[in-house]
Amino acid sequence: MNSGYHTTSNTDLNNELSNFIDYVDSFYGQNDPVYPMKSIVGDLPLDKSAILDATYEYLSTISKRKSDTYTWGGGDSLDRERVRDILLNSGYFLTHLQHKEF
Repeated sequence: MNSGYHTTSNTDLNNELSNFIDYVDSFYGQNDPVYPMKSIVGDLPLDKSAILDATYEYLSTISKRKSDTYTWGGGDSLDRERVRDILLNSGYFLTHLQHKEF
């Protein structure tokens, strides 16, 4: 009997999480980011470890809220922006919200 729930393997979830971390990194991280984020202390670039921590916080918040409007979008731009906001609200990172020059 089909319960109506879609099951996802651990491998698929790990791949989705890894792809999302890379996606966030491409916007704010170390490898030619669109909107680079730097640590307040030491002016160090945002690393994937900090992105992963913020992503876990985001997923935990989703789980706790049980909201129809605050949900995981499969790693879309809204998910990325919410993780960015968690990073900025942490007080450890700053970003220049200007598009870099080409």
